[in-house]
Amino acid sequence: MKSQWLLIAGLTAAGSLFLAGCKQKEEDVTKVSADTTAAIHVVTTVVEPRAFEDWGTYSADLRGADDAVLMAPMAGGGRVNKISEVGGNVTKGQALCDIESDRYQALSLQAQSALDLAQGELDRTKNNVDKGYVGKAMLDKAQLDFQNARVAVLQSQRAYQDSRCEAPFAGVLVSRFVDAFQNAAPGTPTVRVANLSSLEAVVSIPESEAFDYREGQKAEFELLQDKGGMVSGTIRGLDRAVEVRNRTVTARIQLSNPGGHLRPGMVGRARILRKGYDKALVLASQAVLRLQEGTAVMLVQNGLAHKSPVVLGPSRGDSVVVLSGISAGDRVITVGGFQVSEATRVEF
Repeated sequence: MKSQWLLIAGLTAAGSLFLAGCKQKEEDVTKVSADTTAAIHVVTTVVEPRAFEDWGTYSADLRGADDAVLMAPMAGGGRVNKISEVGGNVTKGQALCDIESDRYQALSLQAQSALDLAQGELDRTKNNVDKGYVGKAMLDKAQLDFQNARVAVLQSQRAYQDSRCEAPFAGVLVSRFVDAFQNAAPGTPTVRVANLSSLEAVVSIPESEAFDYREGQKAEFELLQDKGGMVSGTIRGLDRAVEVRNRTVTARIQLSNPGGHLRPGMVGRARILRKGYDKALVLASQAVLRLQEGTAVMLVQNGLAHKSPVVLGPSRGDSVVVLSGISAGDRVITVGGFQVSEATRVEF
């Protein structure tokens, strides 16, 4: 019996020691777990005011500031006897082609002669009306004939100019649409002349953003293939009407063309400076938490995380301006904000 009691006592002691050991291990695990979750490692930054520029970026097409496509005579077109080569410099009034120009010159002289006759008839009719030889109806007819003759002269002069492809301004012959010995139909394009010393980038701005811009604002242009870098310019013109098909407003950015590497028809990106900030509170976009109830950031105060709702302003790249919700000197969590909640202990 005594040996049985000793055995029972030994088993009881062993069980107690075993339970004590398990309890100690459980406490150790709990302690380790508490130590690892007590402070979460995050990356932070201290907010400091700095300069920031808000740019709008749009697709843009280049054209000459002076840019014209000339047409064959509307009076009947004709055979192209000769045409100038592309790339040459031209002066104002220079003939760039010959589309049966002799015929159109003869028609112009004929119209001028008809005008001279109409002028003489008008003068004689006025004299006869003054003397009472004829009625005023004859004078009205003479005046009508004279005006019709004037219109014919103007039309024939324009046709003669078109038959010679006369340059309306000094520039460069940038392209041509017909070749020598072809027949040019009435009103078809013949050549294109542009002033390459100054170009303009034409951009379409969404209606919702049009109020941000005005003439004279700073702008930049860059080719899509990025051959010549950024070219500085300014807004030269801004349409006052909205294009009804796509709800956009057309803006024209005047650009210099150093080296002449830019050409009409090229496509690129235009940037327009909407607003500059001298002292803005700027954060990396990844620091902003976009939650169901709005946007917020996590601040660190006394080693603890605190959520602060924020109002965002313009952004550029991976940076965004914060208009309210933080102050200069605040420490903001930039990496790890989603891993913490209110009053979570953090280390950085």
